[in-house]
Amino acid sequence: MMKLFDFHGDIGYAIMKQRKCTIFNSLTNEQLPKRKAGGFSWVCMASYFEGNESWNDMQEMILALQEEIDQSFDIRLVKDKDDLTKEALLHAICTVEGMCGIQSDVEEKIDWLHDHHIKIASFAWNDENALATGVRGNSNRGLSELGIQALKRMQQHNMIIDVSHANEKTFWDIMENCNDKVMATHSNARALCDHPRNLYDEQLFALCDRGGLVSVVCAGAFVHPQREHQTIASLVHHMQYLKTKIGVAHIALGLDFMDDYDGATETMLTDLKEPSNAQKIIQEMKTQGFSRQEIVDIAYGNALRYLYSYL
Repeated sequence: MMKLFDFHGDIGYAIMKQRKCTIFNSLTNEQLPKRKAGGFSWVCMASYFEGNESWNDMQEMILALQEEIDQSFDIRLVKDKDDLTKEALLHAICTVEGMCGIQSDVEEKIDWLHDHHIKIASFAWNDENALATGVRGNSNRGLSELGIQALKRMQQHNMIIDVSHANEKTFWDIMENCNDKVMATHSNARALCDHPRNLYDEQLFALCDRGGLVSVVCAGAFVHPQREHQTIASLVHHMQYLKTKIGVAHIALGLDFMDDYDGATETMLTDLKEPSNAQKIIQEMKTQGFSRQEIVDIAYGNALRYLYSYL
């Protein structure tokens, strides 16, 4: 079984949702078994915020996630680069999707995220907030002055900036103000699927020039506009396209399984509903002619090299 690294799963959100129903230890009891069955050794566990949450809400979810990680003997919280290769059934990298709760005291709050081992963060989900603008926001609005302040502080802490949900203006504002430590944790190629969550070639080239990664996502609408073609084969076609445009060294996986988020597996690929079946991606990569080394690099090698250079 091929080891896998997943740059995006809304697991912090899933845990918080379960706790509101007085269900605890779902990370160990639910998430770990299906990730183990799928071959995952590393998962970026996102605390996801859609735009209405406060700073206290952000803290509560992050602390709940890390409490469940700490309570599991089989899951290792990645605090530094050495943790990436220490023995564990699953390595947990904590991330944030949308920092809407940061509306003041920016540097202090970025410091808190860093102190609580947040390694990757995006400024906005699809919303507009005090820092930036997501894909559903005003197309003329990008990164705010507070957002630039947050970006600078993140760079000081070697935190990686995720552009997957940023609108185009925010994307280019980030690139203007940041020399490196930028990636897309879960986006596909817009040339193959014209969805606002996907990236144009110019954006792909910009990320490549900064040494960043583009992690493909298996949400069906981001893979193909027609439901009958929302398949693993079409997802691997995105990898083929990215290979021709930016090279294998810049491709990773950011699968965003919807069963983490709200159980909405009908929005996933027709032949890939949950993490336990993720080895089907590897089989399709073989079918489409990727070499053994290319598969290793995309499955986990590129991700480890990238994180090892910053953590």
